Amino acid sequence: MEEAQNEGQSGVMEIEEEKIIQLRKPVEFAKVTYERLELREPLAWELSRATKAGGDIDTAIVLISLVAKIPKGAAEKLCQRDLQEASDFLGSFGARGQTTGETLSPS
Repeated sequence: MEEAQNEGQSGVMEIEEEKIIQLRKPVEFAKVTYERLELREPLAWELSRATKAGGDIDTAIVLISLVAKIPKGAAEKLCQRDLQEASDFLGSFGARGQTTGETLSPS
């Protein structure tokens, strides 16, 4: 499985800019079958809209829908592993690689 972060030549962790996830279980919604998610770094407005969705899972579903440009109903049908993989990738752009739903401890 690909990691969202790779160590660059300088020894600093580099964040993968884009990721294509082949779905373990293709999703059918509105007579369209989705076999993969094409993800990239979320934009500020996408993060803002997603955080208004409610809990962590709802936030992840909305963010995946917006970034991957798939209907929210299709994102709601993702299996747990695909949802987690997409959520982890999208969360990797946060502070110090923070994943969706995690909070940082004060240092």
